[in-house]
Amino acid sequence: MNDQDQRLVEYYQNLSMSPEKMDQLRQVTKDAEAKDERPSKVSLAISAFRNLVWPVKRWGSWAGAGLVCGLVLSQSIWMYSSVSQNERTEHTLREVTLNHTTRLEPEFRGGSLAMLDDSMHQLPFSLVLPKSIASKYELIGSRYCSLSGVLAAHVKLHNKQSGKPMSLFVATNADELEEIRSQQTNLEGIEVQFWREGGLFYASAQRS
Repeated sequence: MNDQDQRLVEYYQNLSMSPEKMDQLRQVTKDAEAKDERPSKVSLAISAFRNLVWPVKRWGSWAGAGLVCGLVLSQSIWMYSSVSQNERTEHTLREVTLNHTTRLEPEFRGGSLAMLDDSMHQLPFSLVLPKSIASKYELIGSRYCSLSGVLAAHVKLHNKQSGKPMSLFVATNADELEEIRSQQTNLEGIEVQFWREGGLFYASAQRS
């Protein structure tokens, strides 16, 4: 673990969800379906290639300019989307791993998901365990957290057979998480999986 990761671990160990932070995350979640005020990927790409392609007009070949524009636009959009997706995925991957490995204590405890759901009334969605997890793991508790700036639930469980702890993160499928593809990967010995089910975004983490 490098110095940057160590600082992040220490940050998460001392993390407390203040009312201001909670309000901020709730607002981000509520606005997930609203119009994004940031420049879109397409508009950024168009702005970038205008300066490159506009001189073609002087050459008197609008057909050629159109062809070049199309090629540059498609290439620019692909490059912007790829970088944004990779950065977002990498950030969320590390966020999930650190939340799991720091083993923060649950804020809420209960023997059933309904009890945890009733306690976490700040969530703008109902907690639902995926079918693949419900039968294999036993609930320990839950706490509030965030994934890429979106309010989420960190549900702590353990395997009924091995006793191995597992973290399940649940959030709305907001714009901030939209670019993250369903996948399974290993980071420093932690198996992390991203997927979507029933309109929710899920992430799980457990030691391999």
